[in-house]
Order: sequence, then structure tokens, then C-alpha cells
Amino acid sequence: MSKASTIRKSSFFSQGRAPSVAICMAALCLAALSPAWAQTPEADVPEQNVQIVSVRDPAIMPYKAAYETLKKVADSSHGRVRFVIKVTSEKTHAPFTDLEITLQGDKTFEKLAISPEGYLTVPLSQAAYDDHADFLTNKKKGTLRVEFFLVPALAGESFSYADVSSSIESARAALAQILPWYVRLVMPSVKQIGICYPDKTQVVSISGSAEAVRAATAEETDPVTEAKVYCAKFSSSERGLGQESMIAPAGGWISVYF
Repeated sequence: MSKASTIRKSSFFSQGRAPSVAICMAALCLAALSPAWAQTPEADVPEQNVQIVSVRDPAIMPYKAAYETLKKVADSSHGRVRFVIKVTSEKTHAPFTDLEITLQGDKTFEKLAISPEGYLTVPLSQAAYDDHADFLTNKKKGTLRVEFFLVPALAGESFSYADVSSSIESARAALAQILPWYVRLVMPSVKQIGICYPDKTQVVSISGSAEAVRAATAEETDPVTEAKVYCAKFSSSERGLGQESMIAPAGGWISVYF
């Protein structure tokens, strides 16, 4: 993901390593539909291969919840933070090559775009929301691994320190909107943004400051790929940086909330 903001993962939905900043949303289960495959045949009848056409999977939040969460993040962050959904195989944690997810209601039918990495494009559609549309998939129930991420919306060849500090404050505001207060009490707050690379030879240039460069040497884990990355970290209270200071990362960066 070159020059794109990457994401902070929900530890509430996935087991294993818990990231320093998590998004927790409980009770995002769907009522299961009876899957469209045949019952077990008798011993002397060969088993038939039946294509699964449309199944609700509790791993995917209902569209109503997805719509409301997307809207809360957009409204509270003023476009500085994005909410992203990633769908992979529960068994292998790898993206599917043949996954299909549709948004369906009485009047709604839309096949959703899924990137090769498994990122699901979810429309913010008032019409689909009013139609009580929901997500249906061509995979058996229980085979999907669904993860939710908050993304710093930083882009371009350079951005100001004001953009960084605003993104951090906006992430905090978004979390306050989508998480219950009792969950926020036990969660670490968003404190920093890391500009990260796959190796520790990169630096981030800074203009309008006494600090000309900041080395990307803090070792972290990319919450999306779980690969090792090296980051230059920026907080929202940098005494040596003015709001007008410009930050210019070398190419190939990703950004992560910490």
C-alpha cells in the first residue's frame, strides 16, 4: 500500500497478538440463513456438489451496523479517518480468489468490490439502509475472517503537522462515537501516528522545524499483514513542530495509529 494510510486492527474480533490501539465492537452477528447446500445423502447415493449462492455469515456485521459506523466515523473525523473492512479466509488468513459479497434487500442488489488483498468496499447508501439490505456471501458460514480497521487518511507527497495532529484527534473522536464508554475505559488511547517502512533505512523529512529528518527505526508490526515494519512516530503534542511544519516521507510509506 504505497503512500497510503494503513490501519489499526480490532483485537475484539481476532485472537492472537493484541495491537496497542484496538477498535472493539461487540454483537455484530447476523441471523444465519439456512445454507443453500443439500442434506447429507444416503450411503449409496453419490454426494452432489452444490454451489453456494447467498449465505449470511455472522462474521460480517449487519449492513445497518456498518452504515451507522461508517457514518459516525465520517461525521466525527471530518474525513481525516476511514473505517475499513477486510475479509479473508478464517482457515488460512489469506484473501479469497473467488469471494463474492452482495448487498441485498427488497429493492437493493449490489455486488461489492473486493480488492486482491481482501478489502471490502462498502457503500454509504441511505437507500440500502432504508431497504433493510444486508450482506450475503457465496461462502459457507464460518469460513470468513472479518477484521475492522481505523485508517489515518494521510495522502500526497507531503502533509502538514496540523494534518497529523488533526488525524490523531479525529481518531479519538471516532472511537468515542463507535465504542461504548466502558470499552474505552480499558483501551489505550490513540497517541501517535507512525510513518512506516519495511526496512529501517528510511527517514522522514521535516521542513519548518529545527528537526530536519526523523529516522524510521522504531520496530513495530503492520496490523494488516502482521509483517515487521520500521516507523517514524509523531504525536499530537510535538513541541518542536509548528502546525505549519511539513512532513515529507520517502516513497513506499504506510501510516499506522499507535
